[in-house]
Amino acid sequence: MTHDLLSGFSQLITPEAIGLLIAGMAIGMFMGMLPGMGVSLALSLMLPFLYHMSVIPAITLMLATQAASYYAASITAILLNTPGAPESYPTTLDGFPMARRGEAGRALAISAASTWAGGWIGCIILVALLQVAGSLINLFHPPEFVAIIVLALVLIGGTGESTSSRKVLLSGAVGLMFSFIGSDPVSGVERFTFGSTALLNGLNVVPVALGLFAMTQMVVMFGRNEAVTGGTRSLLNTSQFRHQVGLGLRDTAANWVAVVRSAVVAGVLGLIPGIGGFSANFISYSLGRQVSRRGSEFGTGVPAGIASAEGSSLSKEVGSLAPAVALGLPSGVGMVIFIAALAILGVQPGPTLLKTQPTLPYSMMWVMAIVGLVSCALGLVLTPWLSRATAVRGPVLLPLVVSLAVLGSFAAVTGFVGVVELGVFAVVGVVMRKLGFSLAALTIGLVLGGTFADNVHLTQTIYGWHFLTRSPLADVFFVIAIVLLVAITWRGRKAGAAAVTPQRAARGPRAPHPVLEPVTEAVIAVVSIIYLVIALGYPADAGRIPAIVSALAAVLSLSRLVTWAVQLLTARRHPYAGQPGDDFTPGIPAAGVTGPPETETGPEPASEPRAWPEPMPGPAPEPMPGRPGMPGSAAEPALAPGALALGAVAVDGDPQPSPGGIEPEPLHPRDRRRRIGREFAALGWIWAAIILTYLFGFQIGVPVAAAAYCLTSVDWSRRWYRLVFAAAVTVVALVIAMGFVSLFHLTFSGLLV
Repeated sequence: MTHDLLSGFSQLITPEAIGLLIAGMAIGMFMGMLPGMGVSLALSLMLPFLYHMSVIPAITLMLATQAASYYAASITAILLNTPGAPESYPTTLDGFPMARRGEAGRALAISAASTWAGGWIGCIILVALLQVAGSLINLFHPPEFVAIIVLALVLIGGTGESTSSRKVLLSGAVGLMFSFIGSDPVSGVERFTFGSTALLNGLNVVPVALGLFAMTQMVVMFGRNEAVTGGTRSLLNTSQFRHQVGLGLRDTAANWVAVVRSAVVAGVLGLIPGIGGFSANFISYSLGRQVSRRGSEFGTGVPAGIASAEGSSLSKEVGSLAPAVALGLPSGVGMVIFIAALAILGVQPGPTLLKTQPTLPYSMMWVMAIVGLVSCALGLVLTPWLSRATAVRGPVLLPLVVSLAVLGSFAAVTGFVGVVELGVFAVVGVVMRKLGFSLAALTIGLVLGGTFADNVHLTQTIYGWHFLTRSPLADVFFVIAIVLLVAITWRGRKAGAAAVTPQRAARGPRAPHPVLEPVTEAVIAVVSIIYLVIALGYPADAGRIPAIVSALAAVLSLSRLVTWAVQLLTARRHPYAGQPGDDFTPGIPAAGVTGPPETETGPEPASEPRAWPEPMPGPAPEPMPGRPGMPGSAAEPALAPGALALGAVAVDGDPQPSPGGIEPEPLHPRDRRRRIGREFAALGWIWAAIILTYLFGFQIGVPVAAAAYCLTSVDWSRRWYRLVFAAAVTVVALVIAMGFVSLFHLTFSGLLV
């Protein structure tokens, strides 16, 4: 092994390999930061150039591009709450709150160090796995896949993103329902396509994730008309940069257990086809939340949350090399393209490869290790400039992000249906975010639903119910899932509610919208019942699992509607009685709070308060020296006396504690209505870009939409600023559109062109 390890490294010490490693790293970092682009598009573009390359330079280019993209994807996730890749969404849960506090450099440093350390731990795991690669094929069968997916869903359900555990379950059920759209791979039956050939391949995760995460964030930032940091400039000079990077590196060292745990979990999950490639980050973050002492604070901007999410980013890709090389089994889209590249190079993955070219897998490992270290270090060097994005107003960013999302959605699906999915899920994401549903649970249900249904069918066909006695490994996963489910339920009942963090307390009690929430629940119930009726009309193999899932969604939504009606009647009879439970009781103020309850919700809080302290009269307490970014410190003083009053409830951009420590004034109802109107306008502009693209194609529709938006929807102090900005954005949008058309061969020219 030692000889092969050193020989694999020596093969990379050539001018050609080093040059391609640098080129691949630059391409991967650039593509990783672009929302919706992802590493898969970059790798697919490289395939035609591999025919005239030798093996080592070719795999160096491919793997360097892949390894460099994962830290880059966390950059936009932290700075703009817009993950460059769907699997970077868990990073936004704690990275973006830190950026809002003016700690973007610190969050980026934690991400870089965790990604690098996790990647190197993954390399150690890969070396160990290569020694037993021949036995990997006997580890996982359909029962094990089913058990692992069940465990993943239990972990995601315990993240506590939502006000209600039933909302998390309902979000996951809706995601599973979306995953069953398309042709059933087992029976070939077309399910829920309604005759549309564009839906035969199902919903693509790229436009769905862009709509749920990127477009939703752009809508929120447009409604606020402010930057990520709440209107304050957060430009890091050299000394601030060094200080924040130092804090981030110390935070990573302090949370080394979280990094190691996530890296090991992701390295093992990377072995599993169809599961580890996307969901490893979600599972690692969720597991960290369940076992961490500060798990209740995950989602409020804690270093352990970023370490748990990013420790898995590169490790899962390194781990996925083992089944790809030893068995020819990909665990994700990136590895599918990599295996295709090996075929072009004349390299046949499998046990024969390990015997005839034993040094090649170690060369792959060295590429991932070197690029992981260099790309993360380079990212830290660029942090002072990258953090400037947090001082750019949301309306200024919107046209470029929407342009990239429209083009990326089309390129990912190679059809305009991807762009339509982007617009539809932008609306779905805004509604779900307003009502406190779990976007993570919906996404993971969408990704794993097809694999889950297929393996349930195979398990039932091959093993029947005897699989419980024939698969000890599956039994272990099922036992772990049951234990975690019981622990999560018991902990929730014992605590009565999740812990209250200062950030959550400052936003006041969460109250459901009196109209939007029951209407949404009713829509979900009706759609679930219709879905159930349609599923029962399919053959048993194709309709059994969709029918069960839709029935569960219908029961959950109907039970919530019944609960809502009972609470409403109780509130009318006893308007000031009761305590808020799983969901906030309509018309019943929380303990210690006076005044009418708010009617909007915030952006997926990580926890819910059980009771609210009385607002204390008198002057605000003096700021105390302490850790930057913590309440009561010099950087962020304790909450103002009115911070806990209902008038200060934060609703996707309502007043929140600023990095300067000054509590903003509560929004006037007129200002709140204006903000909601601006959010509707942002959704309108997203759909305007989609419609113009459909009518006139990318090269005309995208720049025209950007120009019209810039001339009408961005406020500047001087008119010529607006003209210059509109001209610059239009040119950039035109260049991006032309580049996409030429590079990705986007043949869609528009309905009228």
